[in-house]
Amino acid sequence: MSTPTRPRELFRDPPRRPRLRQGLAASLALALGATGISAAVAATKVTETNKNQLEAVGPVNSKYGFPAWYEDKTGTRLELCDDGRNPLCGLAPEEGFDPEQPLALPGNFPHEIFYMLAGSELDLPGGGSAVLTLGLEAAFGNEVAPGEQMVFARQRLVVKDGPANSTLSFPHPYGTIEVDTDAEGNAKLVEDIAPAVGNFTTPLGSNLGPFLKWDTGAPAGYLGNPDVPHRIVGGLRTTFSMTGTNSATGAPVAASTDLFTVQGKIATNTGVKAEQAVVNDGFLDVFATSRGDVLEVSGQNIPTTPLEKAPGDSELAYARIQLNGAAPGEVTVKNLTDDPQSTSTVSVSDVSIPTAATYDGTKLTVTAKTSPGSTPKVVGVRGFDGTMVAGADGTHEGTFETVAPPVDVTVATGSGRATVPVVVTGGEASPAAVPAPPEGENPGPVTETEGGAGGGTGTPVEDTEKPTAAVAALPTSVARAIATELDGSGSRDNVGVVAYEWSQKEDPSAPKVTFDRTDVAKPKVTVPFFTTAAATAPKAPDTDPVLQLVVKDAAGNRSDPVTITLRSDDTVTVDAASRHRVGKEIRLSGTAVVAGAPTLLNPVSSVNIYNTSNGTPVKIASASVDTLGNWEYRAKPGPGQRVSSILVESTRGGTATGVVAAG
Repeated sequence: MSTPTRPRELFRDPPRRPRLRQGLAASLALALGATGISAAVAATKVTETNKNQLEAVGPVNSKYGFPAWYEDKTGTRLELCDDGRNPLCGLAPEEGFDPEQPLALPGNFPHEIFYMLAGSELDLPGGGSAVLTLGLEAAFGNEVAPGEQMVFARQRLVVKDGPANSTLSFPHPYGTIEVDTDAEGNAKLVEDIAPAVGNFTTPLGSNLGPFLKWDTGAPAGYLGNPDVPHRIVGGLRTTFSMTGTNSATGAPVAASTDLFTVQGKIATNTGVKAEQAVVNDGFLDVFATSRGDVLEVSGQNIPTTPLEKAPGDSELAYARIQLNGAAPGEVTVKNLTDDPQSTSTVSVSDVSIPTAATYDGTKLTVTAKTSPGSTPKVVGVRGFDGTMVAGADGTHEGTFETVAPPVDVTVATGSGRATVPVVVTGGEASPAAVPAPPEGENPGPVTETEGGAGGGTGTPVEDTEKPTAAVAALPTSVARAIATELDGSGSRDNVGVVAYEWSQKEDPSAPKVTFDRTDVAKPKVTVPFFTTAAATAPKAPDTDPVLQLVVKDAAGNRSDPVTITLRSDDTVTVDAASRHRVGKEIRLSGTAVVAGAPTLLNPVSSVNIYNTSNGTPVKIASASVDTLGNWEYRAKPGPGQRVSSILVESTRGGTATGVVAAG
């Protein structure tokens, strides 16, 4: 008989030693637990997906820094189940958090809090268990503190003491997971979608959804009671099951349950988003969006003022406030119909809208109206940065001579910015391209004529000025096997760069990179893996590949080459807790983290572990690196001879040595 577990307990990991990387990162990753040398590692994966079943995310509530709600494809909206005294929310006491006291951030807030949390457990034939966890969690990247908020969707499967060395398939409401168990019958898979600080929209593309809820009898306002296992609706199916073959006996194995524990609170709050607050001719204009009907704005030196809502179903809200002194640095908009009240804060900008940018064929003109005393600058447009000239009534203007205007312009001051498109108001037609000479014929220098149209007799002017190539700097390290975008758009010429030529400098000891294109300003380049999990011996170190960019103008003039070096090192460690008890068990663990790269590494990294106790490296196993940058290898009874030292080599290039304790 399968016994569902209360979902919060099911979701938590057991206590672990401190890890090098605490945060999680954006998009999909497979986090595998202990794995062995067998092919089992390759088969542990998600084989059936259930993408894009969440529809929308609400505005961020500045009180806690998390979205007001998430909505699934069926129209069900959930808010954080944040009442610690409500058993339907299941908030448990922990260090730094007392559920009997009101929530406060900072001060009294849990490490994790859920929009939805569901779980189920299977009793496997012959003993053992499989535990499924499905959740949409609000959490923190490193510590419980403002600025560390993140939300991610998770599906996790943990198999304990099942059929050993066997391939098992687990269909569940949000897809199917296939695992290969190790010699102890254990396996684990974790899929985390968008675990990155401040990233609240990417979970919409996860496998989680629609929200699971009781098929009948759920408490009013909730998906279910997390203390009561129950049948559910939602998702691809309403069961959690297992099928496979016991590799030791050849007999089929199967198990199934339709009981789940479910936690989730139906949203009654609508939230609010303060879009913009702008100083304009002695007034403060405040713009917001919300589905709530009673909104107000407050701030230093201004009276608390209601916002007016547009009629019908519009979410637009607006207030204009007379300024009788200095404008506040920020304002807070509250949705008074929410409980607790939703809030959203926005900085006050002294760049009035509209700001205008026009181009007449030779000159870019930018105008902006700002509050008195501010000094606006044109920013964010390469080649056009500069302070604008003050005019009357707070109007400023900047002019820039150019033959190639930007598509838009941003004007900024110390407390705000505004971006507008460039409107072309005039200019001559560009000349047609000069036909290319017959193949093999040298056309000589490109010339222009001054003093007449057509084939006039003006003085030839030779275009011999070389363009300048430029490549933007990259982070310290580039993760191998992941495409990285290069940026050569900063290259310049008096008439505009017309051609890009990317290449790799010859170096037999450097890995051969792959470009998606070599003729664009921003190509993507991929450095191959340093080694593979199938390697049987350590690989000699290679050198960092050096790339080169040359640009060419319409006259055929080529720039001097510029280079950029792709550093692809990752940092590998071996935990001091690694040990080997001969005839009983070997446990090896550590980290492998690519500096400057996202936590998410897809394809997944692996490490190769070599026994160096006798001088010559002998491979013990390969192990996958999980989303936290951790790797681990366990085996019983393990090697027959004592392993006292190891060399660990990452597929992305890092290496480390470590001592293995005797027990």
